Order: sequence, then structure tokens, then C-alpha cells
Amino acid sequence: MKKKPLFAILPLLGLGLVVLGSCGPTGTSETTTSETTSETGTYVGDYKVTVRALGSTTIKVSNTLQLRSTVTGTTEKDVTWSSSDDSIASVDSSGLVTGLGEGSVTITASLNIEPACKDSIVVTVEGAVAPDTLKITGGDRKQQWLGEELQLGVDILPEEASSLVTWTSSNDQVATVSETGLVNFLTEGDVSITCVSNADESKADTVDFHVSYGTFYSNQGSPEWDVSHQADSDPYVEVPLGKEPAYYSLYFNHVLSENYYVEVTFDITDIVSDWVWQGIGLGSGLSETDTRYFIFSPRVEGQGNDNNKCIVKDLPNESWPAITTRSQIWGENGLDSIDFLNDEITIGMLRRENIHYWTINGNVMWQDDSTKYEGIPTMPILVSVDIPCKVTDWKIETDVEKIDEILATPAYQKSFFATNGNTDYVDDTNFSFNNLNTSFKGQRVRNLGDKAKLVGDFTIEFDMADLMPNNSKSDIFRGAGIGLSRYDSPDSVETFLFGHSGVQGENESIVGRFATWNYVVPMEDPSSILSYQETSAVAIENPLDTVHIKITRTIVNNISNFAVEVDGKPLTYDVKSNSSLQMTSRYTGAYVIWVGAEYSSAAISNFEFTSSL
Repeated sequence: MKKKPLFAILPLLGLGLVVLGSCGPTGTSETTTSETTSETGTYVGDYKVTVRALGSTTIKVSNTLQLRSTVTGTTEKDVTWSSSDDSIASVDSSGLVTGLGEGSVTITASLNIEPACKDSIVVTVEGAVAPDTLKITGGDRKQQWLGEELQLGVDILPEEASSLVTWTSSNDQVATVSETGLVNFLTEGDVSITCVSNADESKADTVDFHVSYGTFYSNQGSPEWDVSHQADSDPYVEVPLGKEPAYYSLYFNHVLSENYYVEVTFDITDIVSDWVWQGIGLGSGLSETDTRYFIFSPRVEGQGNDNNKCIVKDLPNESWPAITTRSQIWGENGLDSIDFLNDEITIGMLRRENIHYWTINGNVMWQDDSTKYEGIPTMPILVSVDIPCKVTDWKIETDVEKIDEILATPAYQKSFFATNGNTDYVDDTNFSFNNLNTSFKGQRVRNLGDKAKLVGDFTIEFDMADLMPNNSKSDIFRGAGIGLSRYDSPDSVETFLFGHSGVQGENESIVGRFATWNYVVPMEDPSSILSYQETSAVAIENPLDTVHIKITRTIVNNISNFAVEVDGKPLTYDVKSNSSLQMTSRYTGAYVIWVGAEYSSAAISNFEFTSSL
């Protein structure tokens, strides 16, 4: 059986060119290999249109004939095609003639810039052969989903039989069908789509569909997602075992907005890949080439990876942008307590205009505040990367008032989280570091993405008390203070610390330090320090007392100027890794904040930060 489109094209029956009339300065016609001619018309001028047929000008009903026009005398060669009787044959804008009924018809090409200049050709349409059999194709799946469409086709035998058919729907409220067999599913219910041969009404076929509301598209994203059970009494969708590891997306249907909250529960079936960044999660976007997504990534045996982790990535995955670097969280914020093979994992995503939040088990993990989708409605997207999984218990909210109620809950108010048990985190304004044997990266409060972002001129203020550096680490700087990761290059960090110096010899005072270093290498490693400046004078007289610290950046002439005050007294940084260093930087971009202690203990209170933008 050979599949035929709505209009079948017969083999070309002749190789000669058929030219039937033209217009030109003399008003004469040219005729080549034709028994018929058409009237030239009354146009007299410099332009000329010639029509020719690519094949015989005699066709069967439902078959087609391609016509071509040649224009001389002008570079404006566009023509308009017309038929003298659309019930016998139609012609489209490209000159394709379709036989519709028996008889003869004149097809004309008129020059757009001078419609009086035209040429015509006569096409004869003969009766078509009635089909012996007719069968609808593409309708094998009975279950269909509201809001989707399905293109049906038809197989007709014999090949020379008429392919003209009429499509009908048993219920246009449930589904409509176009004259080309495109079905649109409009409401829930049952519907039958029928196709009948125009040449023989006894030759027909019908397919039946049951239309249900589906949370997810079945025809967008990766086809490896099985959505056939999304309308069951216990609904689920899944990436089954046995699929090749890959990026698999599944788009939420009926949601295209700048404001929504979605939540789903993942059950990881198995770990089948050893790639370090496999994962499950949620994204926001428009297509397979325009998505920002967040994944929970389980620890992978054999990769030296002992932590569960999470990350934000973009599609296409052709680069490793700054957001991907700064969003990595390894084992912290409750990640390592997740038993991913035995426990279900609930992941949420909230979009409120430009702001996106992602949560794991109700715990906010990251906030992204960018203009990537400013003013652009997006769809929520399920994501599985290299992981077979089952998804249940989805929730969707699009009401702005209810979304704002979610944003008002305590989980969404925090800007930081404690990285481990060495830090007591009360809230964003009060926390303490309690271990003298842990590095700056090891005991800290870390930002929740753009929740702790600084842009333009900014001020950071806090009280610090009970500062106690570890005196056994005399070869490195030991103290507490602020880390600022550059937004555009997150591995570059500026730090403002207070503690004992490792480079000032006998000076055992509490001094101030301003350093730029590479986050990839521990700060205690001298190779990580790109530059440093310290005060030789005492910054804090009694480290156990409470002091008020103020750090500012002011941008002047595209230069960042930093200043530090302790109890209102400006500090002077005169001990330098390079004598030309100033408290300035050519980097004027945004920062994100974190606070920590390097082999020291300290208490921080009344912490606050403000930006000018």
C-alpha cells in the first residue's frame, strides 16, 4: 500500500513545453506543442508574460499540474494566478493546478505591475478513478489530550485513484478537523473523525479518540517521556528504564505566563550513567534551544564525587556560563541528607516576572533574578538528564495573589543559608562561626543566588564580636569577614577580613585585610591569592568586644573605590603584595555576598546590605 497525500501528483505525461499565448509589444501569441490557444488580450507594451506547463495539460480529478511563468522586459516578475472555474480546477500562488471536477478551464498568469499583461493556458480535467480502498493513517493512539493537534493522513488504492476526500468530526465541540486532516482537540470527551472519498462515498474510514485534560504536552519536548498515564486515577509520567542517557524535557501544557508556581515529586528509578552532572529538575523556557533549568544531581560512584549537588544551566549547553558556576551547591543546604534511591524528591519552581526560585523538599536552593525572559511568558518544563524517573503529585498555581502568598512564607525570605554544622544560623542578620579548625569556604553563610546580590554602589554593615583566631596557623591569615564573588566570573573573589596576619611577622594585632583570590584554590594556599592589602595599624582593639564594621563601594569614572570603617574610623591598608595597589578595582559589575571565618570563631549580628540599583 502506498501513502498518498490529499492531492496525488500523477507522473508527468509529456516532456514538451506547452506555451499558450503571450502578451508583448505586437500583441501576438506564441504556441509550442499545443492543440489549443488562448486570447492574447489587448495589452501593448514592453512587458511579456509566457505560461508553460510542466507536463500534459490533461489531468485527472485530484491530480495536479505545475505551471511556470516567464516574464521579460522587467525585473518585477511577480504574477498572480487565477482560474476561470474553481469548481473544475484551482491554482495556487506558485502555479500548481489541482483538478477538482470534469471539464476544461483557463488558467491565467497576470503580471502584478501591469495586470493587463497576461498569458493563459487551457487545462482539461478528466474524471478520476474511484478508490478500491481508503484507510486513515496516524490515528492509532486513541488517547488524545486537550489543547493538542494531530495530523491525519489517508492511504488510497489503487495509486491512480482520486485522492480527493472530505473530513468530518462527529462532535466539533470536542474536536475539529480541517480539509487536510489536521485535528484540533478542544474539550474533554469522545469524538470520531471520518474520511470519505469524494469519488465514491461508500469508501470511507473512521478513527475514534478519547480526549482528556493533560498536564503535560505529548507532542513537545522529548518523546521518551511516557505521558499516557497522566490522566489515570493515580496519575504519573515517567522516563522508563532502558532509555539511552540524554537530556529529556517535558513541557507543561496550559501554562504560558510570567507568573506561576509548579511543584512535582520525582522518584529516581536507577542510576544508569556515570556523568557527574546527571540530574532531575524543573526549567523555564520556550523551546529545546531556549531554556534555563535547575537540577538536583545525585552523587556518582567512581567520579570522586561524594556529594549530592544542584546547579542551574541553560540550553543550548554549548558553554558553561557564569550562572552555572555560581549556582553550584555541593552537599550543603540539606542536599547530602537526601537518600535519592530510596526517598522521593519534591522540586518546586516559582516564577514571578523576572524572578525565578527553585526549591528542593520545600527548602529554597536558588534565586535567579535576570532579564533573560523579561516581559516574555514561558512554560514550566520537567527535566531529566541521564536519569530514568517517575513523576507524581504535581501542583500548578498561576493566580498572582496565591503566588505572592507563597513568596511571603519564611522559606522565601532568607538570603543565606549555613553551609555546615560549624555555623549557627539564626536568620539573615545573626549567625556565628564556631570552629577554629575550619577554612573560610568550610564555615560560612552562603547566598541563595541573587537574593544577596550587590549592584552599583553598595554598603555592607554588621556588628562583630567574640573574634578568636587560631594562633597555631601563624603562616596564614586567620579571621572572619565578607566574601564577594564576582557575578560575571564567580571564581574571582574579593574578601574583607579581620584577624591575625600571616605576612606581618611579629604583628599580632587584629588587622584588616583586603584580598583578591581564586575560589577554586583554598584561601590558605598562597597560590590562590592574586593580591592582598592589610592594615599595619590595629583594626580592632579587643577582639572579644562588639565592633561595628562598614564596607562600601563607590563607582567613579568606571573604577570601584572600596572603603572600610570600624566603629566609624576609616582603615588604611598600607601592607601590600604590590606597592602600587590601591583600594580600587576596574571591576564594576555585580557581586554576590557570603560571610565566613578562616580558622577562627566569631559572632555576626545586625547584618545588612544595600545597593544603589
